[in-house]
Amino acid sequence: MKRLRTLAVGTAFLIGIPLCLIAIKQSPFELFSRFAVFRQINDPELFIRSGASFVLWAVWLFGTTSVIMQAVTLKRYGIIEPSDQLFKKAAAAFVVTLWLISAHSASKSTGNEQEVKSAQVENIVKVQETQSNYQTFMPSTFAFMSLLSLIESNHRRKLQLSSGEMHAEPASKRSQMYWSQLLYKASVWPLSRNPQGCLSVPTCVVATMNENGFVTDIARSGNCKSAVITIPLGKVGAETALLSIGANDEISIHPIDENAADEIILYLNCFLSLSTARTKSVHRGHSDSSSIHISQTHDGWKIEPGDLYFSPFMIKGRDAEIIGSLQSDLSKPLVRQPIACNISEVADWRICVRIMGPVEIANRSWETLRFERSKSAELLTWLVMHRDRPTRIAARTALWGVSIEDSTFNNVVSGVRKVINQNGQNLLERESNDVFRVGFEVITDAEILEAAIVKVKLKGGEEEFKILREALDLVRDLPFAGEDFVWADTEGITSNIVLTIITGALMLSDFYMSKQDLEGVFWATGKGLKALRGHEALISLRMQAHAQERNISGINSEWLAYERLRIAEDQFLDRENNEIAKLRESLLTNI
Repeated sequence: MKRLRTLAVGTAFLIGIPLCLIAIKQSPFELFSRFAVFRQINDPELFIRSGASFVLWAVWLFGTTSVIMQAVTLKRYGIIEPSDQLFKKAAAAFVVTLWLISAHSASKSTGNEQEVKSAQVENIVKVQETQSNYQTFMPSTFAFMSLLSLIESNHRRKLQLSSGEMHAEPASKRSQMYWSQLLYKASVWPLSRNPQGCLSVPTCVVATMNENGFVTDIARSGNCKSAVITIPLGKVGAETALLSIGANDEISIHPIDENAADEIILYLNCFLSLSTARTKSVHRGHSDSSSIHISQTHDGWKIEPGDLYFSPFMIKGRDAEIIGSLQSDLSKPLVRQPIACNISEVADWRICVRIMGPVEIANRSWETLRFERSKSAELLTWLVMHRDRPTRIAARTALWGVSIEDSTFNNVVSGVRKVINQNGQNLLERESNDVFRVGFEVITDAEILEAAIVKVKLKGGEEEFKILREALDLVRDLPFAGEDFVWADTEGITSNIVLTIITGALMLSDFYMSKQDLEGVFWATGKGLKALRGHEALISLRMQAHAQERNISGINSEWLAYERLRIAEDQFLDRENNEIAKLRESLLTNI
């Protein structure tokens, strides 16, 4: 019996340890590869973990040799070492292996959770290939992106109506997570795939769009005189059916399958609730007041007018609630919050992370510093924007969202250190509890602007406004333009940088207006509009500056640019209640 137990333990020891180590990617080849780059990585945690794996391989090699020697001894002399001692050695080795597996799993738990949630969204938006006449599709990627576009448009509209020194409250963690997942899906449907071609708004209700985003057919329905929203209705073969409706249109559903009708109504109401125009809701059953009828027949779903058969999109109740929650979070009113900044810390900077436009890293001479990996620049950007909680796990979750190898992350960290560590000074330190700490010598151009705004508020002299102009000159475009930094949008960082730029532009514009420096007004407002097109307070200042010059064409030019933007973003413009329209009429009357 003892011999059988000895052989069983020895066999498990011989096979189990290498399998476990290889499963957690701690093979001898990978360990030697890591040791080759330790001098560049400079990560104590990875060194200790790899060292433990190396020791375990040595224990396994010693144990394997011992098992072979015991087998030879047993065969020659008929005796072996007492099995209890061998069992203790093997058990100790297994405990070390189990610790390694647990530590490896814990380091990846956050990434794996995010990966599972991303996979759930992948399943939600995946379109089934085969459908019967009574089945419906889950919303396609394009349909989800249309919903997300409406949510972002409403959020952007809130910023366009803001005044100076406003702050956007961050969304809840749940909303941030779902927004991240939706933005991740946006990469599947490029932003260039907006409907192209002419949708004849005054004469059509239904149109179809192919996979390349071109309108291919417009049904002759002739009911929609002033469309306020276009909804991806469903699939017509390989194409997408688009429904354009006006503010006074009513939609009625005539189903055979009541459950399917509930989900279609939920889907349509999600779009209607996000529209900036007040549209009437969808209802079930026949109604003489309804201008649009969607009915389920034995040949499939049909919309009238247009007589177009399609496979409708629908949405589950839980997803509709999450979209509603996201919209509720992002529609919270802005709060007035004075800009706070430590001016002394900003004054001694050596490296600037430029985020008011495309992300660049520059030195004090404004020379661009180059990184070997784009993720290194993103990591440095994330660290300077999260000085309060710059943990390793939080950075990995924000930048990747899925599980990655330790070596990948540490190579990115190494890339940051190579660029910012100058003259022997370590500007990226590793503290206890897995915390990275960036020195205050590394700042952002947004912090430079914040410091300039604080100086103007404290003193308000011409020298301070000159410094404010120099800070505003750093604005090149929308914050993080051209970058796919999902964390910046979902955490509200982009919105608050935009609001800071607007605050600085308004302060400088008012100063120039008081000095009758109209060129300065146009310069300052132009900088603000680079960060947020269509901001009404800035456009108002520009129109007032044109009025002081008695420039009617300038006033009309500002109005036409604003009108085109509003129609493009909202698909309509209520001229009677619009403040810019009222201002234009007032200015033209008084000239």
